[in-house]
Amino acid sequence: MTKPPSEPSPPVSHRGPLVLIVDDDARSARLIAQMLREDGFSVEVALDGARAIARLTRSPLPDVLVTDLSMPHADGNSVTMFARTQKPGLPVIFVTGYPNLATSLAGPPDPTLFTKPVDYAELKKALLTLLPVSEVV
Repeated sequence: MTKPPSEPSPPVSHRGPLVLIVDDDARSARLIAQMLREDGFSVEVALDGARAIARLTRSPLPDVLVTDLSMPHADGNSVTMFARTQKPGLPVIFVTGYPNLATSLAGPPDPTLFTKPVDYAELKKALLTLLPVSEVV
């Protein structure tokens, strides 16, 4: 018995806007990543600030950064400042379990900030607001 010829796999590419999630809480990061993928986003996860910075040295650069504030090796502000040296104006959403850390964010005058646990519907709404219309899923 012969196998029917298989169809070639389509090339791997980003389906929608690329979101880089940076959070040392692996469970939370992976859950958000899964929901974003189901909604058509392309998602990568870095589980600490140093890994995020390493990821930001290669293409493609993300369309938006979602980063925790308090993490080992490099905090969310450090990741954001580095990311913006690679891609000036990169939209950033900060998440934190410690809202008092939000006093010195490396963002615009009114940075987008969510406290944990993050309300996914609100996060998605913020992402869609921050992304250029051409990038929206």
